Amino acid sequence: MPLLVAALDADVLVPILSCDFLLTAFDLGVYEPVVSNRALVEVERNLRADFPQLDPARLSRRMDQMRRALDVQIIELDSFDGAPETINSKDRHVIAAALAGAASILVTNDKRLRAETDAGHLDLRAMSADEFADHLWQRAPLRIAEVIDALVGKRTKRPVTAEELVEALRDPFPTMATAWFDNRDSRD
Repeated sequence: MPLLVAALDADVLVPILSCDFLLTAFDLGVYEPVVSNRALVEVERNLRADFPQLDPARLSRRMDQMRRALDVQIIELDSFDGAPETINSKDRHVIAAALAGAASILVTNDKRLRAETDAGHLDLRAMSADEFADHLWQRAPLRIAEVIDALVGKRTKRPVTAEELVEALRDPFPTMATAWFDNRDSRD
């Protein structure tokens, strides 16, 4: 099976559990992400705006970890080459990064960007985070089970079971979580 390349929009990297799932799936070789440098700036800006109660040093550490994890997957953009004018100017960098990184999928929860991408006749399939997680599940359910196990293993301060973790993943990834619960007996 060829490696899947997916461009990640900032909105799927802001929620910690969504980000952790996507980066762990990447770390385990389930897919290859590409992210524009501008998307990471947007993630940091949104984290600071949405979570003012969190320690700024912790947010900086999270961004540093994310940048290290994505290291060579970050597309440095000076222009929006290849991104059609029909894509709104706020999100054109996401499409430019997807095209520069040879992504076949764009992962975004932004309905407008998905619609613009689909209407742009690009060789790029736009999916919500839930659709993407389900797509990964359909391609390789055992690999996603490994991702779940890895996520459970990371939670050492407050251990959780796989069932508790997948229940928490139900918010960003309801379809994939349902599939995991529906198929857990076949994995045992």
